[in-house]
Amino acid sequence: MTTETRSVRSGRHSRWRTGLRAPLIALAGAVALLVAVAAPAWAHVDAEGATDTSGITTVTFSFTHGCAGSPTAAMSIQLPDGTTEVTPQNPAGWTSTVSAKVLDWKGGSIPDTDKGEFVVSMRIVGTKGTTVFLPTKQICVVGENDWLEKTTDPEADNAAPRIVLTETVAPDTTTTTTTKGATATTGAPSSSGPATDDTKNNVGVLVGGIAVAVIAIGALVLYLRNRRPKTPTAGTPGPGAPGTDDPSGATPPPTSP
Repeated sequence: MTTETRSVRSGRHSRWRTGLRAPLIALAGAVALLVAVAAPAWAHVDAEGATDTSGITTVTFSFTHGCAGSPTAAMSIQLPDGTTEVTPQNPAGWTSTVSAKVLDWKGGSIPDTDKGEFVVSMRIVGTKGTTVFLPTKQICVVGENDWLEKTTDPEADNAAPRIVLTETVAPDTTTTTTTKGATATTGAPSSSGPATDDTKNNVGVLVGGIAVAVIAIGALVLYLRNRRPKTPTAGTPGPGAPGTDDPSGATPPPTSP
């Protein structure tokens, strides 16, 4: 084979490799873009739930991603209507709050590639076999993922986590509403208390008045009795009568015969 022939073939292979490189680069870029766009649909926040015989459902939220590389810094869960007895479990470094119809976890950090799990027990009212949606916001240091869509397709973009009730759960009728630590009661207030107090007060005033009147009458009778002059009784000699002592001590003069 001549040197000229080898040069021609080498030039052809070089042009073929150069022409093939551009489509391969374009294909790799398209695949990377497709993966980036489809990643949220493949990496949802999932939920698993089980209901015990007492009507308490334990739900575990889990995920294996953050927000496009940013770590997860908070989770916010919308609770179904009628949900009570919410008891969240806090992973190390995390705190939780329950207000109105929202459960929030915050304070910690889960790296983008690590698995995160959050567990909560609560009374979710519903019939066995009912799908219960739990719309969730996954909040990261940079950005957030909103899993809020209540769709029948759990793999849809932004599909909300959901569970299926394994037991029929009715509202807990023994639960009382409390306000600032005091049990709230309903119904009109009873008026028997104030009426009883007024009656006792009136009786006390009446008894006191009678006592004062008795004391006053007794004092008046005693006063009048002491002021009345004494009347001599029959058979008692008056002053100067024979046989009585003369207060002056003088002897009466003798009488003439």
